[in-house]
Amino acid sequence: MNKKNKQVTAYQATAIVANAIVGVVLLTLPRDVARAAGTGGPLAVMGAGFLSLLVLYLYTVLGRRFSRSTLPEYAVKTLGVFFGALVALTFIAGWLLVVALTSRLFAEIVVTSVLPRIPLETGVIVMLLLAAHLATQDIKTFARVNELFLPIIVGTFAILLALSASRVNIWRMLPPFGYGLRQVGAGVFAATPGYAGFELIALFMPFYAQPEAAIPAHRNAMLLVIALFTLTVLAATGAFGVTELVKSQWPTLELVRLVGFIGAFERLEAPFLAVYVITVFTTIGANFFGAVLTLGSLFNIKSREGWPYLLVIPLYFLAIQPPNIIALNRLISLAGMVWWSVILVAPLLILLMAVLRGKEDRPDDADQAKS
Repeated sequence: MNKKNKQVTAYQATAIVANAIVGVVLLTLPRDVARAAGTGGPLAVMGAGFLSLLVLYLYTVLGRRFSRSTLPEYAVKTLGVFFGALVALTFIAGWLLVVALTSRLFAEIVVTSVLPRIPLETGVIVMLLLAAHLATQDIKTFARVNELFLPIIVGTFAILLALSASRVNIWRMLPPFGYGLRQVGAGVFAATPGYAGFELIALFMPFYAQPEAAIPAHRNAMLLVIALFTLTVLAATGAFGVTELVKSQWPTLELVRLVGFIGAFERLEAPFLAVYVITVFTTIGANFFGAVLTLGSLFNIKSREGWPYLLVIPLYFLAIQPPNIIALNRLISLAGMVWWSVILVAPLLILLMAVLRGKEDRPDDADQAKS
């Protein structure tokens, strides 16, 4: 990896990680953890976040060990061609499944809450096409898109959370441990899949301009997401209470409607949803970009012009398969647990084999490649 390819700054790395995680999950997370942990939801979200931070550290260690290789490359180096390619294909399938299901859930939210006259299929296809277009860009452009949108997303949610403070009743958040640590543990289990997305750094670390800044950049991104998720769950729990929260379809959107813009806008819903489209786009776009980048590396496809759009067709049909929102939520829950297992096991396996076999990218290898 030569110097000219070191295109991603530390701040852009932070933005990529944060944007890849924060997405459609933020609208359903308060409900999901309330069902599992009750008033212990905020603690469960924090616990899931710090567990995810540990797994993120594993990916960072792998990226530092294989400083010039992306995930499919160091998987093949460590596990051999067959098993390495199998790991890469598993990640491709996982990212594309995330794209399809997230696009469908986003379309459900738009159709049921904002634009009931718009066909569900239209919402799905528009988001898939936008993500495919982002996937045709180079890494520098992708990083800049994330750099641009992160402050907009964080700023919008910060305003929402600040305004919601007046609606929070602290008694609705008690007791903080729910009905015990076992319930909080169940909440951690329910919240953990919501942090998926950080594994994409396995594709971008070779392009970091400051590899030594990877650990603080990734840590800052995850801490930002943990804070955002925890405060959102706190606000929703304090505003509605667990009893109402578990019955809400889109609790964060209900929180937006509850707050409103006093004296500025009659309703906060429209500007919030505009920013939320950006939030979902960055998440879906990141997963689509990761799948395309891995496919290109695995099959030695030099150009990303045109062919990513072909993936829209199977993804569209996959997205519209669930017959209703109940079936969709069940599929998302099951897929989330399976996908999180892959995210956890893969770096452990690769790192273990790399240590046992003494595999890493050494400086003398780069010197030989240049000569």
